Amino acid sequence: MVNKGDSNTPDYSAGFRRALYAGAGFSPEKLKKPLVGVLNTWGEISPATRRIKEICREVREGVLEAGGTPVEFCLSGLCDGTCAGTPGASNYNMVWREVASAYIECVATANQFDALVMVAVCDESVPACLIAAARLDIPAVIVSGGSMRPGKYRAQDLCLSDPTAAFLRLKRGEINLEDYQAIESRCLPGAGACGVMGTGITMQVFSEVVGIILSGTSVMPGDGPEILAAARSAGRQIMKLQASGLTAGKIITKSSIENGIRAVMACGGSTCAIFHIMALAAEIGEELSLEDFQRLGESTPLLGDILPGGRHPVERFNLSGGAPGLLKELAPMLHQGCPTVSGLTIGEICAAFPGFSDPVIRKLDSPLAPTGGIGILYGSLAPEGAVSKPHSVAPQLKHHRGPAKPYDSEKDLCEAIMAGELEPGDVAIVRYAGPRGGPGMPCLYSSMWLLRGFGLDESVALVSDGRVSGTIKGAVVAHVAPEAADGGPIALVEKGDLVEIDLDEGRIDLLVPEELLAARAADWAPYRPETKGFLEFYRQHVQSTQKGAYLGGR
Repeated sequence: MVNKGDSNTPDYSAGFRRALYAGAGFSPEKLKKPLVGVLNTWGEISPATRRIKEICREVREGVLEAGGTPVEFCLSGLCDGTCAGTPGASNYNMVWREVASAYIECVATANQFDALVMVAVCDESVPACLIAAARLDIPAVIVSGGSMRPGKYRAQDLCLSDPTAAFLRLKRGEINLEDYQAIESRCLPGAGACGVMGTGITMQVFSEVVGIILSGTSVMPGDGPEILAAARSAGRQIMKLQASGLTAGKIITKSSIENGIRAVMACGGSTCAIFHIMALAAEIGEELSLEDFQRLGESTPLLGDILPGGRHPVERFNLSGGAPGLLKELAPMLHQGCPTVSGLTIGEICAAFPGFSDPVIRKLDSPLAPTGGIGILYGSLAPEGAVSKPHSVAPQLKHHRGPAKPYDSEKDLCEAIMAGELEPGDVAIVRYAGPRGGPGMPCLYSSMWLLRGFGLDESVALVSDGRVSGTIKGAVVAHVAPEAADGGPIALVEKGDLVEIDLDEGRIDLLVPEELLAARAADWAPYRPETKGFLEFYRQHVQSTQKGAYLGGR
């Protein structure tokens, strides 16, 4: 417990702190209690955060009920979707993860919080909170903002990719303007992370399995009453953790991270989870490589029949048991002794879940696929590795050889798709989209949605050193390393070069003689994007995707 000082003790610094807190509205009685920082990530920039203020209010009430003093502070996040397809804007999401984790570290440390509750939702916010919790190593809980229910139009479920598809249908005259506008306005009704197994939901499930989110709460509907009750419970629980001394560092370990990886593999999670998890491992000083993901993925079956690779929205996954339901099936392969903020070990959570037959979470002996939802690839195009979602790929593209059409930005590829330049069988390549080349690793939302909208997602492969959304399915190979900005082979690809992808064997190869590649490399000029400010700092110091696209670490 941080010593705030006794009012009867003539200690200048303690007295000054008390004076400042008094001016901020804290009574002497409140200052005698543990100070619990409550991070509020609300903002008007995303539907996901619409109820964050309400959730924070319940957290505060829980802290007060349990004898603590809540101290709320604010940090508004970014939304990948809002930034999508906009050069300049889309460069900052991954950068923001680093800024946000550092901000939480600074505020919590400088204000000497005894414990921390972070209310967060979506892609980079939750990873930032995880990294900050591990770095601070104080009692900490993340309260999830939940999951978004599907939008509805004419009895059809909608999600965030539908506006692009509807736009193309409008252009082809298949729907009218009224239909398009209705789809656009109804596809994301809020609140909570987008209701498919994209990066946001993936990281919320991962965080629960790691043990830093209360059991059974990571994917609750963001607009329901249950999430408010869970928030109050989290406020009460943080006081128990503070009293017992159970810090985030005792919960976030190599073993709990491996549990989380298995859960990500089993639910068909986003490929973006890989670098977030690697950054977390680096924060606690643990070695984690793509080989670890490959090993755990090959021994973990795909159990979650969840969109976008499966059939059901996250709302149904929650009704099927959510993370505890998934853990129940995975129990034999988990580190069951890992503690959690719920006060139970992972093994106890598995044992307590009743278990029932439900098509959304398959049984261990009847999986959707024998291996996990994320595949690791190596080869001459990706000597240091790449990632894919092999079970979300059309069968005809799982082993594909085709001519390359390289583009030096997503904008160039999108223009090519709109102009009809891509043909079935092509391998579209977007390079200079990695952590340094982007810089910031902008998400390739637009190109993926356009490929789907033009009916090319089952005939054209997309390869990139950048990241792709977990909300889209198709023949996509991402995080190719070394990235183009570092002179990786992807920088040397020319139009018409044959690229071979074998998802079953985990291979991606550039079928060009080594001597020709050596000649191209000799003529290659290092890429230097025009950046300034913190983005330039990030470009200079960020580590590779295989090290979490991370600024920190030990």
